[in-house]
Amino acid sequence: MLTKNYQLEIEGDKLVFRTSLFKAEKSSVLHPGVYTKEFSSMLSASAAGLTAYMLTGGRAPLIRYTAVIIIFIVSFIGANKYVFKERELQVIFDRKDKTVYMTQTGPLTRKSEKIPFSDIKSVEPGSRAFVPGNVDGINFVQKISAQHGSAIPGLSETEEFITLSLKLKDGSERMLYAARLDGGKIDGEPEMPVREIRNFLGNTA
Repeated sequence: MLTKNYQLEIEGDKLVFRTSLFKAEKSSVLHPGVYTKEFSSMLSASAAGLTAYMLTGGRAPLIRYTAVIIIFIVSFIGANKYVFKERELQVIFDRKDKTVYMTQTGPLTRKSEKIPFSDIKSVEPGSRAFVPGNVDGINFVQKISAQHGSAIPGLSETEEFITLSLKLKDGSERMLYAARLDGGKIDGEPEMPVREIRNFLGNTA
């Protein structure tokens, strides 16, 4: 089953769930339409290229510019693939082992965890909201930003998320999915795989 924001596949005794949306957190003040992964990679590559240009000052122009171009290209590809890599969560529900295998990957990081089915209490949808604290300060920043032609949209708005979590018997939880609500609707996603995961866990005899 393939949706816009997650993948869910059943392979024999395994249910595999993947998504890049698994944390409910306040958005950065850096506008995502400007500070994209590609733009950030280009800035990093430009810095590397400038450094190479300065360090090759005594070289012949052809060698100098060739080195700068090569370093820029290699730095851009490396930063785009590794440094600014989109984080992802993979969750494997294994009925044979009666274990959940959770793996989070991100820029230069990897975190794994094993959870026995016997430790799982339930799979529950929920919600979270982030309410701006210093409204006066936010309004002041927005006013100054607008005067300089670089307004920051959404800075003073409450951000709401609908979530899906594994509730454990020790009272803790592991978030599987978090989609931002947009006008009362899930942003780009009409539903969550609650039923599929519950049904899969229910057939573990």
